[in-house]
Amino acid sequence: MDNHSLFQQIPARLDQLEKDMQIIIKNQSNILAILQKLTHHDIHDIPEDFPVNTVEELDKLDKQISKDVPKYYKIIAKIIRGDLAKNLDGILGPDLIMMLNYDGILGKMPFKQYFNVNNALLNAVKEEGMSSRVYVQLIRTAFKANKGRIAKRKFDSKAKELKRKDDDKDYTDMDNGNKENEADFANFNVFFNYV
Repeated sequence: MDNHSLFQQIPARLDQLEKDMQIIIKNQSNILAILQKLTHHDIHDIPEDFPVNTVEELDKLDKQISKDVPKYYKIIAKIIRGDLAKNLDGILGPDLIMMLNYDGILGKMPFKQYFNVNNALLNAVKEEGMSSRVYVQLIRTAFKANKGRIAKRKFDSKAKELKRKDDDKDYTDMDNGNKENEADFANFNVFFNYV
């Protein structure tokens, strides 16, 4: 094949590439639409003020929900996606979760005082025949699960920091045959192998 015939095929090949690109773009749009239907989650509809990080923001959210109930029910349902224990941290920030529990016992603030937020959460996870007692159990479980995850993240972070700091230390005493430091180092390694 000579160069002249190759140059003649270029416009036809460009046209075919353009048609293929249009098909790909159309398929991509269809895939995105299907994914949104499957997840029931459109991140463009979720305001930036979630998760709520302070008590003042939570008070403000409770008041806002009372003014526009359907809007906030829809937003909270999108964030929770049917699983309160897994997605509570999308509504409440970690510091706020640690400050609250449902009844306000053991020195914590009561979450049950936020009537509108609780109703929105109940609506987000509501199943037919669900009683308020079942919801209270769900919210308590959600707080417990999230507090456990937060505590684990903090522990893991501190453990990594300690390990990094200890790795930076100079173990020259061990090289000199100091058996006490050698035992401490062995215990340290055993601890971090299990973390």
